[in-house]
Amino acid sequence: MKEYLAIVTAEHAYLRAEAENENGENLSGIEDEIFSGWAVKVLEKLPGKQYLKIETHYGYSGYVKEEEIKPITEDELEKRQDKDRFFRLGISEADLLDAPKVQGLPLELLLKSCIVELLEKEVVPGWSKVRSGAGREGFIHTVNLRERKEDDGYLSEKNTEGKGYFHAMRQRLAVEEETFRERIKESALEYMGTQYRWGGKSSQGIDCSGLTFMSYLNSGLLIYRDASIREEFPVSPVKQEDLKTGDLIFFPGHVALYLGNGKYIHSTGYVKTPYVTVNSLREEDEDYREDLAQKITGCGSVFTVSYTH
Repeated sequence: MKEYLAIVTAEHAYLRAEAENENGENLSGIEDEIFSGWAVKVLEKLPGKQYLKIETHYGYSGYVKEEEIKPITEDELEKRQDKDRFFRLGISEADLLDAPKVQGLPLELLLKSCIVELLEKEVVPGWSKVRSGAGREGFIHTVNLRERKEDDGYLSEKNTEGKGYFHAMRQRLAVEEETFRERIKESALEYMGTQYRWGGKSSQGIDCSGLTFMSYLNSGLLIYRDASIREEFPVSPVKQEDLKTGDLIFFPGHVALYLGNGKYIHSTGYVKTPYVTVNSLREEDEDYREDLAQKITGCGSVFTVSYTH
């Protein structure tokens, strides 16, 4: 099978670690989540299976149901990088309505950070017409349209950088460091209170690395989706005493985002706080978690690398 490009048409699609078994069941669990309008590359279709092996625009692979995506061309992928035409949803959830008014009939539920195509801005004051990844046309509040800050260049046939693409993206990031750090922090705080969901990345449920990944993605940079540092991604080790706002803290099988002043935000399955919450590294604070503070395995930052390659 020849590889091809596609976009997600489902509200969201869960990436599985493996395709289904001989009985058509998927037993591998959820590894990741991708949203309506996101681009992928289809790598493999197993004979007689309903799942396809795909690679995401941030270099993560897994299996999705064939019915959850539709093929697109390289030219269509390139056109989708027009940031005056394609936007992400900036609110946790929004209905795509059949009329530009609150009384409109919901056609589809759009999740935070899904990608929609703007067809007509301000059809009436405060409302814009958009097209979803599934091809449905409808109306949403204009204020909920946010600039998409990252792109799908990794999937393009014109990409000659390979796995070095993510470092190159970091190098091209034209934003002052302190501004970017605050942007990451603000993005993470938007998920406060969201329930913990293994493999999740949405306002319906999110896991630890999903939170850190989405905080960076919504700020314009792609980092590794799991709770570890990988050489091909722009996060490098830093000392704990050098942590600054927006840096990452790693624990065994867990990752958090540092907020400053000893505080960090994370999505945790901890029985007392099974949601996105803030804790402290300082023993004197009420929200101090000794079980985590004593098990830090490392810290990481995107501001420590000399980008000369």
